[in-house]
Amino acid sequence: MAEQIPYGITQNLLTILGSNLAHEIGLIYGVRGELRKLENTLSSVAAVLLDAEEQQESSHAVAVWVRRLKDVVYDADDLLDDFATEELRRKTDDRGRFAGQVSDFFSSSNHLAFRFKMGHRIKAIRERLDDVANDISKFNFIPRVISDVPVSRRWRETCSVVEKSHKIVGREENKKGIIELLIQSSSSQENLSMVVIAGMGGLGKTTLAQLVYNDKEVANYFGVKMWVCVSDDFDVGELLKNILRSATNEVVENLRLEELQKRLHKNLNGERYLLVLDDVWNEDKKKWGQFITLLPEYENGSKILATTRSTRVASVMGIDSPYVVEGLKDNESWELFKGLAFKKGQEQMHPNLVVIGKEIVKMCKGVPLVIETIGRILYFKTRESHWLSIKNNENLVLLGDENDILSVLRLSYDNLPIHLKQCFAYCALFPKDDIIRKKELVQLWMAQGYIQTSHENKCLEDVGDEYFEGLLTRSFFQEVEEKLVNPGHCYKMHDLIHDLAQSVAKSEAIILTGDVKTIPKRIHHMSLFRPHQLPQDVMGKPLRTLFMEYYGDDDYETKRFISSLKYSRAMKVRSNYGTVLASLVKLSHLRYLDLSYGHFENLPNAITTLKNVQTLKLVSCNNLKEWPRNMEKLINLRHLEIDKCDRLSYMPRGLGESTKLQTLPLFRVGSDCGRCRHRRMRIGGLNELKFLNDLRGKLIIEGLAHARSSEAEGAIFEGKQYLECLRLYWGWGGSTEATKESEEEEAVSVMESLQPHPNLKELLVQEYGGVRFPNWMMIDGLDLLLPSLVRIEMRFCSRIRVLPPFGQLPSLQYLQLWTLPAAEYMMDYSLSAKPFFPSLKTLKIYEMPNLKGWGMRNVVVKHAPPNSYLEDLQLELIRMELCLSLIRVSSSLKSLEIADVEDLISLPQGLQHLSALQTLSIMACKNLASLPDSIGCLTSLTELKIHLCIRLTSLPKGMQSLRNLHTLEIYSCPYLSERCRKGTGKDWPQISHIPNIIIQ
Repeated sequence: MAEQIPYGITQNLLTILGSNLAHEIGLIYGVRGELRKLENTLSSVAAVLLDAEEQQESSHAVAVWVRRLKDVVYDADDLLDDFATEELRRKTDDRGRFAGQVSDFFSSSNHLAFRFKMGHRIKAIRERLDDVANDISKFNFIPRVISDVPVSRRWRETCSVVEKSHKIVGREENKKGIIELLIQSSSSQENLSMVVIAGMGGLGKTTLAQLVYNDKEVANYFGVKMWVCVSDDFDVGELLKNILRSATNEVVENLRLEELQKRLHKNLNGERYLLVLDDVWNEDKKKWGQFITLLPEYENGSKILATTRSTRVASVMGIDSPYVVEGLKDNESWELFKGLAFKKGQEQMHPNLVVIGKEIVKMCKGVPLVIETIGRILYFKTRESHWLSIKNNENLVLLGDENDILSVLRLSYDNLPIHLKQCFAYCALFPKDDIIRKKELVQLWMAQGYIQTSHENKCLEDVGDEYFEGLLTRSFFQEVEEKLVNPGHCYKMHDLIHDLAQSVAKSEAIILTGDVKTIPKRIHHMSLFRPHQLPQDVMGKPLRTLFMEYYGDDDYETKRFISSLKYSRAMKVRSNYGTVLASLVKLSHLRYLDLSYGHFENLPNAITTLKNVQTLKLVSCNNLKEWPRNMEKLINLRHLEIDKCDRLSYMPRGLGESTKLQTLPLFRVGSDCGRCRHRRMRIGGLNELKFLNDLRGKLIIEGLAHARSSEAEGAIFEGKQYLECLRLYWGWGGSTEATKESEEEEAVSVMESLQPHPNLKELLVQEYGGVRFPNWMMIDGLDLLLPSLVRIEMRFCSRIRVLPPFGQLPSLQYLQLWTLPAAEYMMDYSLSAKPFFPSLKTLKIYEMPNLKGWGMRNVVVKHAPPNSYLEDLQLELIRMELCLSLIRVSSSLKSLEIADVEDLISLPQGLQHLSALQTLSIMACKNLASLPDSIGCLTSLTELKIHLCIRLTSLPKGMQSLRNLHTLEIYSCPYLSERCRKGTGKDWPQISHIPNIIIQ
């Protein structure tokens, strides 16, 4: 396997060398000339990297040259980072930001010593780079612009015929599904349309297309069939020639596009045709547009069937939902393997091999290419040792003749844009089957300097998301569901893709296990995921990433090991020891530091000297009580993750100076804001948030009862355009009758300063202590103030009497009002012509016994405005009149739950308007005596639950009409339970048709 080319770091170096920072460093330390020479030489080397990457595939000498280049590039990166770090320290100290602390580091003697040392280092590195550059002519490297270079895939030529030796299992349903898309779902009057088969390499997309192409039904439906293997560069002229060749079985001479188009139209002669484009890689929308306009568009149901590894390619074709091929099922995989590894019936003679074979099949993860390759390797082999050697092989992609599997999968890597290759290879650091969180991976890429942008105003995290999407759409990641994490944010790599990553990363990244005997000399990234003796060979080496996902037993050895890795950019450490944390302060290059799940009580103050840190993770550090002093020194901090730090009772003063901060999931207002409980604590108030305008995603603020209006002056959230979710928790203030009134007004004043940006999507307010909401919530024009708000939750606001005019909000889809016992009505403006809840889909009202109306305050409850889009309605502990009124005006309901409505005797008679209702739950309505006959009009009802309705004596005859009802639950309803007893109950005939009846 060839060496990985350091494109990302090389580009990052050139960006730094051409920046104002490099100019300043050159002037201050007297190395301007050396830096300029370094930049010029590196530019020359960067220009030939593409050619070097190709040549090293066939030249060991070139591979050695690339290795030398990587070594010097990494050293140069460390050198410039040392310069930048010291310059950052000098600037911040010179501004006097750290009052009362005067560093002597930049006294004249230390400055001269540093300058002398760095001068020697830069000269040595430049000379090494000169040696590398001098060999460019020796290898005849050709300078080329770094762009997306087409990859030759000539050997991948395919045809429409399935190979006779090809055993096919488990694709019948896929074949039927695609034929249905081609034939049954199309109209004979339809213009040319497309079906795209997508999936990672080796899943059998080409085979599936061949099966469809040769199907009799397909042959009868389409008058003309054509097969073209696209593979190579998407040349429109060549494609048309190949299409003509397939249609006519004749050699096509070189013609202009117009002539090719005319000849194609003539040969097709208006017939319905099927064109298969196998193995498409083109991501250029312009090229695809030019190609598709040249094809005949008869209104006869003609189709294009394409196969690709990339959903991005499908999107370029205009297909957002391709037919995604999955791996084979376990039984199908075994059937395929058995047919290849054993002669017919032979498996019965070797039960020991069957056991091992089934383990091997599990390792293949349903990929036919791998199953076939291994099955053929083991054919005729009956010695158990042969089978065990395959089972114990940790990298399946290297198996087969000429690495059959690797050569197929490697195409996906070779076809990646240059900026994604290092990003993909870095993923070799994660174990197989590990959950990969997109945000974390992007942060790690940033720490390594892999993410580049030419736009100053473009956020690196946004660019990183684009990088990730680039890999995802090319099938390098698979999305998985993870309950503990937001959906759409968790991914895995298929085991084979992981094997590919490890093959590409080669000696740069290693997961250290007991099986690893030697550690590569040029290791840069290492994971330790289980107790393992700390590798002494790595100490002092330029390791850039270390994951230690376990708690070390030896405090001293762990500290010594970590402190030796002074060039680390990213570190994940699990530790019980504060002394181990202290060793981190020597790692000045760190950008990413994850100390989550640690058992320490405080962070060492010296950790704030890590000025390059962008990401600091302290998730579930349940013992953490105290912040280090001078948090404002972390001026590059972008992500501070402190979820589940339950004993952390305040936020540090000075945090507001970290203006690059984007992630701050939790902000706790301390009980002594603005004052120090003891000398070591510096407690920050709510105003620390004021200038953190880059905050993104979700922010939870707890302990607002401790906040003072003096600390919350001004619009705290005015500039926070990227914040999507805001959750405000007041907590119990512990007020007495004497202080109650002043605390109520204080709460209103604080809330007045918390007006969100118009981009906010979710708002939660809990235990708010004010008697009224702030003015910004109560105005006529709330729709203009919060036009993007989708979800609102109000909980335990016990003193509020009037609700804001939520009905005006144009985007509101979810509204929950939970335990607001004093609330009487919702503010509305009678002269307003604005729509009332125009988007509301879910409404939940709980424990609001004094709520008298819904809508305009001067309109009687029975005339409440309609809720045309409401689908889910939950009502509990509210007035009967309001309950019935809301049911009457909600015609689109799919789910209705009524609970603890004490005066409810019966549901309204006219239920026929609820024709879409699917779920009806009636809970703890103790006075409910009957259900109306009109319940039979609920023809879409599938589930009916009746719990704790002790006076309900019978079910109406209309129950017999509910033919879609599949579940009926009756709990703790004594009269009803008796009448619905199976076979003997009087109401049994009305419910006997329901498949699932539960009575307790």
